Amino acid sequence: MKCENFKDIYRKYRGFSTSVAEKVLKDDVIAEDISQEVFSHLYEIRATLDFSNEKMIKSLIFTATVNKCKDYFKKSWKKREIYQLDEERYRTVPDNRANPESILIRREEMKYWKLALEKLRCEHPMNYDILIKTKYFEIPPEFVAEEYGITRHNVNNRVLRTKKWMRKEAEKLQKKHL
Repeated sequence: MKCENFKDIYRKYRGFSTSVAEKVLKDDVIAEDISQEVFSHLYEIRATLDFSNEKMIKSLIFTATVNKCKDYFKKSWKKREIYQLDEERYRTVPDNRANPESILIRREEMKYWKLALEKLRCEHPMNYDILIKTKYFEIPPEFVAEEYGITRHNVNNRVLRTKKWMRKEAEKLQKKHL
């Protein structure tokens, strides 16, 4: 691939990558950095990629951007940085979590939700992926729909059905263990 072609791809999809990262991270400055990292990596491996298919390029950039955002959330220095910037917000514990009994009940409920989420990942991988992208990473349904080649309404229906399925599974698991 010629360098000029990569410049065209960069110009065309940089805004797309930045907007995806901004929707996930809720920070436009960090979103710019993530977008730069994505295109830097793509430039490094450009010889191994086929940029002839427009849909494939957009999907690749979308996936790479989301993965870079996930990596950003995993970094431990980010937590320290947030704490230093927003000390007051994180210093106090909200009243509803101060009660030890409510903390124990919440932990017990979360255990069953985690088990239901693991079961979802095994039994319905596409619904799991859609749920994670839309609800946990807050990627707009339009982007997820475009990635899977389905409609926005289909994405929303899958999320609603998946949440309902998970609620039933968590209740079943809780009854089984009682």
